[in-house]
Amino acid sequence: MTASVEERNDYDVRSYRPDDRDGFLSLYERVWGRTKGADWFEWRFEENPYATDVEMVVAERDGDLVGAEPLLPLPLQFGDRDLFAYQPVDWIVDPDHRRRGLFTRMTERLIDRYSARADLLFNFPSEMLLPGLRKFDWRVVGPFPQAYRMQNPSAVVTQKKETSDLPGSTVVAGVTEPLLHGWLRVRDRLRGSVDDFTVERHESVPVAELATLTADARPDRISVPRDRAFYEWRFDNPRWETTTYLARRDGDPVAAVVAATEHLDGYTCTQLLDVQPMREGERESDAIAALLADLVRDYRDVDLLKASSSVHEEVLRARGFLRDDAFPLSRVATRTTQVVRPLAADGDPKWHVDGRDLTDPDAWRLALADLDVE
Repeated sequence: MTASVEERNDYDVRSYRPDDRDGFLSLYERVWGRTKGADWFEWRFEENPYATDVEMVVAERDGDLVGAEPLLPLPLQFGDRDLFAYQPVDWIVDPDHRRRGLFTRMTERLIDRYSARADLLFNFPSEMLLPGLRKFDWRVVGPFPQAYRMQNPSAVVTQKKETSDLPGSTVVAGVTEPLLHGWLRVRDRLRGSVDDFTVERHESVPVAELATLTADARPDRISVPRDRAFYEWRFDNPRWETTTYLARRDGDPVAAVVAATEHLDGYTCTQLLDVQPMREGERESDAIAALLADLVRDYRDVDLLKASSSVHEEVLRARGFLRDDAFPLSRVATRTTQVVRPLAADGDPKWHVDGRDLTDPDAWRLALADLDVE
């Protein structure tokens, strides 16, 4: 039932205050059924090196937070152009307070507050959130293709009932484990040209080496720049076990993969959050292949490996990764969609950056680390 005017006026829609943290975490748990601690909140919002404060609009009623629209500040780069963006994350309204205009009021306040502070908003909303964003002039860029290496289909099928973040159980169930394991063994025997590289495994993120590696590998598309601040913050999630694979040639770092493992209810998932460099040439592909050979061997007991398939697709496929936008996963997989909304203080947002359409999927080059990963 739609709320009356009096009921709508019972809510205070305002900017986040430091004493809202516990209320946000409680709201998050009520809505998503997942508990996040203060250390996670500090990492995600308070320690972001690109933020001056916790960027969030909240809705309060009778002293309780019942809605929240947080933002993650992130720099962007395109050629020689530096941009600043916000990524909407964790937007939630308590189920008992929906259909009372809170989403509209919070989003209106957010756009009004942040239009003069950034060039654009970009994010990866759920199917439920997308229609609401369209009403506020977000436009779809397109699907963000991902790839999965399913190493324990039984665990994936079981957990599929509880989450929408995994490939569809129908396809997985239709592939017998012996057949899948046999196919993966064939993939794993393919070494490729990996002997020219020395692969190091770090149980952390070697910030200096990664910053050096990416300094001269700036993609020619819209991307999140990799600097020391990014690497020191982004992969410090207290919920992750983070490992970095670094390839060297003649002593110099030439490629890296940052992987993070989560132990979830019923299964384990290792995400290849960052694969660098993003440019794709024979030299880069050979180095990434060397890293994946070691990574796949080390993580053979993990139920699921996940990567972005927007870069180094052929290398991933050679290691048994299946795209979610290609058969068979395209039949049932839950897809990730990117959307964008430019901002402008004068209320006249521009949909092109240096002649490039912001809604063109080919204008973007993003990694899993650039998405709303928790």
